[in-house]
Amino acid sequence: MAPTRSRAKPIPPMTRAQKHAATHEKLLQSAVEVLVEEGVSRTTTLEVQKRAEVSRGALLHHFPTHAELLSATVARLVQMNEAAVWKEAKALASVPDPVERTIRTLANAFEHPSFAAELELWAVARTDLPLRESLHIVERQARESRDRVLQELFSPLAENPQMNLVAELSTEFIRGLTLTTILRKDLRQREKLIREWIGVAQHLLGPPQAK
Repeated sequence: MAPTRSRAKPIPPMTRAQKHAATHEKLLQSAVEVLVEEGVSRTTTLEVQKRAEVSRGALLHHFPTHAELLSATVARLVQMNEAAVWKEAKALASVPDPVERTIRTLANAFEHPSFAAELELWAVARTDLPLRESLHIVERQARESRDRVLQELFSPLAENPQMNLVAELSTEFIRGLTLTTILRKDLRQREKLIREWIGVAQHLLGPPQAK
């Protein structure tokens, strides 16, 4: 007797809510891709609509304005940036000095395109009031995630009372260095500045046994 073949269960049709969520995700993912690959100036609603392969009406339903579309990418960029940090942390795990290891991890992570894309959004928002207002809202929500990543990254220095100061200064220094590097591709100068900042940070933190 031939064995009975089990019939594959038919896939149920998507509900309206599932279709809505799927379209939203397609638009958001397309916007992030264009932003990271092409920059803010090319992340137009038309380009995102074309890449997501949705109608104009669908795009406007999910993101009524260009500012809302751009600001919606921030949460996804923050996720990508966090992944970049832990990828670089793993690559530099063998560096023995915790100060050098954490600062170089941060510096290498900021070289990932997702960090540059987020910085570019803020640069453009300087003269784009609707975008700036939208970014202020989503950035407040993203700040908690960034603070958590910084605290975890710099946790080997947690017992040092200067740790928070060094973490904040390192972030601001590397953010500025990232913008400078976009304009001036001088890798030797970049490396020199990173080494000098590591020395300054080590001085601020004092010897390892200091409390």
